[in-house]
Amino acid sequence: MTTVAESRDRSAEWVETALAGIGVAVIVTDDRGTVLRMSPVAESLTGWPHGEAAGHPVAVVFRIVSEATRLSVADPVSVVLATAAPVGLADHTILISRAGHELRIDQGAAPVRDAAEAVAGVVLIFCDVSERQRIVQGVEDARAFAEEIVATVHEPLVVLDADLRVRTANPTFYRTFAVDRAGTEGRSLFDLGGRQWDIPRLREFLEQMLPRDGRLNDFEVDHEFEGIGRRSMVLNARCIPPAARRPHMILLAIEDATGRREAAEALADSEARYRRLFETAQDGILLVDPGSRRVFDANPFLSELLGYSHAELVGKELWEIGLFRDIEANKAAFRALQQRGYIRYEDLPLRTHDGRAIEVEFVSNVYTVGASRVIQCNIRDVTDRKRAEHALRAAHDDLEERVNTRTSELARTNAALTAEIGRRERAEAERRDLQGRLTTAQEDERRRIARELHDQMGQHLTALALGLKVVKDANPDPSPGRDQLRELQTLTDLIGREIHVLALELRPTVLDDLGLKTALANYSDAWAERCGIAIDFQSTGMDGGRLPATVETAFYRVVQEALTNVLKHGRAKRVSVVLQRAPGHVVAVVEDDGRGFDADRDADPTGAVHPLGILGMRERMELVGGTLTIDSAPGRGTTVIARVPLPVPEGEVRDG
Repeated sequence: MTTVAESRDRSAEWVETALAGIGVAVIVTDDRGTVLRMSPVAESLTGWPHGEAAGHPVAVVFRIVSEATRLSVADPVSVVLATAAPVGLADHTILISRAGHELRIDQGAAPVRDAAEAVAGVVLIFCDVSERQRIVQGVEDARAFAEEIVATVHEPLVVLDADLRVRTANPTFYRTFAVDRAGTEGRSLFDLGGRQWDIPRLREFLEQMLPRDGRLNDFEVDHEFEGIGRRSMVLNARCIPPAARRPHMILLAIEDATGRREAAEALADSEARYRRLFETAQDGILLVDPGSRRVFDANPFLSELLGYSHAELVGKELWEIGLFRDIEANKAAFRALQQRGYIRYEDLPLRTHDGRAIEVEFVSNVYTVGASRVIQCNIRDVTDRKRAEHALRAAHDDLEERVNTRTSELARTNAALTAEIGRRERAEAERRDLQGRLTTAQEDERRRIARELHDQMGQHLTALALGLKVVKDANPDPSPGRDQLRELQTLTDLIGREIHVLALELRPTVLDDLGLKTALANYSDAWAERCGIAIDFQSTGMDGGRLPATVETAFYRVVQEALTNVLKHGRAKRVSVVLQRAPGHVVAVVEDDGRGFDADRDADPTGAVHPLGILGMRERMELVGGTLTIDSAPGRGTTVIARVPLPVPEGEVRDG
């Protein structure tokens, strides 16, 4: 019969055997947390041999800290002894070995109970998870790296689940299609953007062909997308099979090929336009391979120009079709073209296929098309142009000779004309001088007659009036003789007034005595009273001194003639006379509201329709260096402007 001691020894032996063969670290403690036994793995991880660790508190042998805070944490044995309950495995814990090495571990503990269900000890189990954590961290890093790559891809990317619902998408997808994450993730691809992706062929590919083939390549979608307009999209998809805890997923890449497609269409259009230009150009065009120096294309115009068919031109070197005299000249031209990238011959002699000699302008340049270099030669027939140049040069020489002859004739004619002009200018000067003297003499005569009328005739009329009064007073009143004498007195007064007016018209003494301003003011008042037409006379700047006598006389006569024309022809109701003196000139303006006339017709340079009064006014202004301007039209009245320049005093010039 087995004794209790033998059973206990056999149990201890079984425990030792189990600890030696187990693949995890195990520490067994008593009910005070003192180490009783350790497995070989526990000895290796802690650095404590069983013989040295036995009898020590487990906290001395099993030193652990938090991975995050690096602070000591309660060991699981103390927790089990305090709670009498197991402690589950926990990660994010660092074990510090006896030698100071650090290991990431998972650990847990459970109570050992005796026959009375009391806690008799604790079994602590832990294992090294450093390698596993490194693998997990590597996976996390790889996933973060992949997510960063996806986030920076310029094309929209979207990840779908097996039911074609959006799991996630990169920022480009949200930005391109103007959607947000909340309204996208978890929804069916075909429900997005007002069901703009619900395209029958796309649905067929994603639901049927993609699961079968595992991929979708270059599927084109030309569609009107909400918010971005019509776009040409190219879709590529790959099935990502499930692995571990990852479900089946689909990676869908969307490329906006609109710009590329438009560029391709534009390139095709450009090539078509170039081909049309090439075929219809009115210059000969050759395309030459720089390596072989042989023609590989030519336009129809060149075939017609040289008399070769397209097939005869292709494959030949330029010297073989007569462009250069021999192969050496051809090579020299190509060397120059390779060095400079451009050559030009203004008049290259050329013999056509049928033996005709022509001259051509030859221009060649090298350019790159894609990865290849091409030589283009433009050939223009300049035979007719050369003939025209020779003819033009001969005509030019002939014209030069005729011009020289004509120039000599013109020089002689010009000399004669200059002499004639001088003669006429002298005659005109003499005429003006004579006219000035005549005008002066006329004014002097007017002045003399006016004074005689005023003085002598006035005295005679005064004596006559006094005599009539004496005779009248001597006759009884009433009597027939007295009435006749009264009528003679009235007639004598009328003759006196008319003689006074006549004297004023001939030459007012006030013009000589008081100047232009007073003379025009008096004349305007007398004219208005005599004619019954309202007149407004204004004068500015005339108080600074008298004008030259000739200028005053000219202005007076012009205003006088203008008012006479108003009375005779104007039928005006109001007249305005303005006399203004400013630095550098004097101007007189006579303006009426009469019926006017056609000033352009009456200004006919032939003089056929010039009123004599206007001619006289213009001549008076020209004699004193002035001008006369008349502005009038039928029904709009007439404005006469007389202007005479005056020398500006030096002080006024400096001040100005």
